[in-house]
Amino acid sequence: MLFDLLRTPSSFEGQPGRFAFNQAGHAGVGMLLAWALGAWWPVAIGYAVWEVVQWRRFGGHDWDGLQDWAFVCLGAFAAANLWLLVPMAGYLGAGYLRRVDG
Repeated sequence: MLFDLLRTPSSFEGQPGRFAFNQAGHAGVGMLLAWALGAWWPVAIGYAVWEVVQWRRFGGHDWDGLQDWAFVCLGAFAAANLWLLVPMAGYLGAGYLRRVDG
C-alpha cells in the first residue's frame, strides 16, 4: 500500500485540504531524512531522482514533481533552519487558496 501511494502522483486539484496535507507530508519527510542522514543534499538529490521516475514511469506531471521536490527540500533545509517553515507555510497557503478558488 505504501509503495502504491509513493508511486501515484497527484496534485490534488480541487482538494485544498488534501493538497496541504500532502505537501506538509513531503516537507516532513524531507526534514526527517535530513535529520537521519545529517545533511540536506542527499535528500535533495535522492528525491529529485524519485520524482523523475514518477514523472517518466508512472505518468506524473513535471510541474507536480517539481513542487513535491521543492517541499521535500524546504523540509530538509528547515531541519537545520526552522525559520524556513515560515515561507513554507506561505507556499502551502497559496496552493490551498488556488485550489479553493479554482
